[in-house]
Order: sequence, then structure tokens, then C-alpha cells
Amino acid sequence: MARILFAEEQRFTQWWLWAIMLFALLSVLVPFLYGIYSQEVLNKSFGNQPMSTEGLAVTGTASTLLVLIIIVVFNRARLKTKISSDKLAVAFPPFFRKWKELVPGEIERYEIREYNAIREYGGYGVKRRFKYGQSYTISGNIGLQLYLKNGKRLLIGTQKRQAIEYAMRKLKMEENSAKNG
Repeated sequence: MARILFAEEQRFTQWWLWAIMLFALLSVLVPFLYGIYSQEVLNKSFGNQPMSTEGLAVTGTASTLLVLIIIVVFNRARLKTKISSDKLAVAFPPFFRKWKELVPGEIERYEIREYNAIREYGGYGVKRRFKYGQSYTISGNIGLQLYLKNGKRLLIGTQKRQAIEYAMRKLKMEENSAKNG
């Protein structure tokens, strides 16, 4: 049975991301609530081409639900990384529930490096860029860069630089001892 050498679960914790989502929610909710208030309490039409109060309520509810669904999805999003004595696995639920697994024999080399998610990959999340390969990132600027034997590259973001480096050394050492043993 494989021993777990490293496990990490990251979440979107950036205050500015949650501020944007709160702003988006309020930007949808407030105008519709004011429109309903304006038409029902003040008896003033809301806008140049007013919608019925029922129309405002339905459209406002649907728009608010859409923004809330996006907020819930981001709140549930996790970057999960596991390194055991026989493989490395990464998943990004709810976007990608299935674990992407790599055995040591697929990894040519690795390095722990600083990266710029926006410049190199176009942002955080699961991204693919021709020049840089694929990335699984959620925050920060430190990642495990894997160079695979098939020529592909994979970057996995981490907040535990030393622990992931130790686990990768152990994974590669166990691969070498299995080859030689």
C-alpha cells in the first residue's frame, strides 16, 4: 500500500476575488430591488421602458441566483494535490473532479519555481498555454513544475514549498530504488 508523502488542499482565499463577487451580487440585486420599490411603493415607473413588477422580480431573482451559483462554485473550488510513494495526483473539483495521476516514470524532471499566473497562464485555475504547458493554480506564485517524458509540462501551485519538494525527492528516490532493486 502506498504511503502518502504529501497532501495539500487550497481554496480561493483572495479578498479581492470575494470583493468582486460581492460587488457583482449587489450590482444585480440592488437595481432590481430599487425598481420593485420604485414601482410598488413610490408608484413611479422604473426606467425608460419599464418592465412589470413581476418581470422585475423574475429577472432579478434569476440574475441573483446565477451570481449566487457562481459564488457557491468558487467557494467549493479546491486544488487538491497528493503525492504518495507510487504516484502524484492532482484534482480541481468541482471543475475537474477526476484525479490526474502521474507515476514517477512519466516525470523526466521537476523543479520548484516562482511563476506569474497572469503573465504565463492567463490567470489562476486550470489553464493551458502552448508556451508554458498546463497549470493547476489557485493562488500564490510558487509551484511544482513537472517536465514530462512525453514533452508536456505541468505546473501545480503550492503553499507548501518545502514539503512538496521533500515529497518529490522521496517519490523519485523510491522510483530509483524500485528500478535498481
